Amino acid sequence: MTVYGSPRQKDRPGKKRSPRWARIAVVLGVVVLLFGGGAYAVNLVADHYANQVKKDDFLAGVPQNERASEPPSGAPVSGPMNILLLGSDNADNSRAKSQGVDGQRSDSIVLFHIDKTFSHVYAFSIERDSYVHIPAAGSWQGGRTKLNAALQYGGPALAVRTVQDLLGIKIDHVVVVSFAALIKAVDAVGGVDVYVDKTTYDDQFHRTWTKGWHHLNGTDAQFFVRQRHGLAGGDYDRMKRQQQVMRALVKQATTAGVLSNPYKLNDLIQAVTSALVVDSGMPVKDLAFAARGLGLSAVTFSTLPTSGTMVIGGTDYERVNKAASEALGKAISSDDFTAYFKQYPPNDASHGL
Repeated sequence: MTVYGSPRQKDRPGKKRSPRWARIAVVLGVVVLLFGGGAYAVNLVADHYANQVKKDDFLAGVPQNERASEPPSGAPVSGPMNILLLGSDNADNSRAKSQGVDGQRSDSIVLFHIDKTFSHVYAFSIERDSYVHIPAAGSWQGGRTKLNAALQYGGPALAVRTVQDLLGIKIDHVVVVSFAALIKAVDAVGGVDVYVDKTTYDDQFHRTWTKGWHHLNGTDAQFFVRQRHGLAGGDYDRMKRQQQVMRALVKQATTAGVLSNPYKLNDLIQAVTSALVVDSGMPVKDLAFAARGLGLSAVTFSTLPTSGTMVIGGTDYERVNKAASEALGKAISSDDFTAYFKQYPPNDASHGL
């Protein structure tokens, strides 16, 4: 377990901003619906739990000409499909809060791409401080600032528009997940196991993560994924930790008898559905059926590269890597990541920092 009081390690150079919570991206917020759900779990979801997932008209603010094509009414769910996940503490609050009027920002931004055959899922973490153009919305006049400000200025719809502009793609659905999802989901599966490659000390929360295996409960997991101080890569390493815990959560849910135990499964799904909101058009039940049988081996984790930091007006930003962003957009549009991963290899989320 974690020990305290180790010597301080240097934080990433140039990072002087105030610390923020990092939200673990629970895959679509309903992790078992997509990865290894199996017939039993999927039937439960179809019969009962899908109706408990809260929905909101998140995409109403996306102009019609910027929206992804909607399938004909009654058509079966098919790929490829792009789903944007935004981490926010207000996912389970009122519509007003979920639309960003209370000043919230998304500290975790993950784009999921499900391939045409629904046999593979790609998860791309995007740096929240990327210096991007955010279209005008409400009182925001439009312009360049941090990517995570889009949720604040125009809710999930503006975040969707911003990511679409960044990558040159269309997003089909959006999920807003509260930080509570991490603690609840991890505890519901009995904790998760993560491997730390190198001992690190977090001087913000006064925790040491020693090299080796750690079994994390929900509270441990939230400290693990929110660490930035003491990690050589700062936010980049924190995103990798998010992916590591995400993978560990999926693994625990699919290998520890959670899916075959109606009580454990109920606890997990109840925990996750209480902490997320999806767009009103997401076909939760049909999506669960279409993706049934996907396992952990069908998930590839990656991080969209940036081109270093810059300071504007005393504020740190991450430079957009235009070549990488364009390459990712082309890979998503063509549903072929062979060339992209050859140039920008995916992350190994089986162990971490």
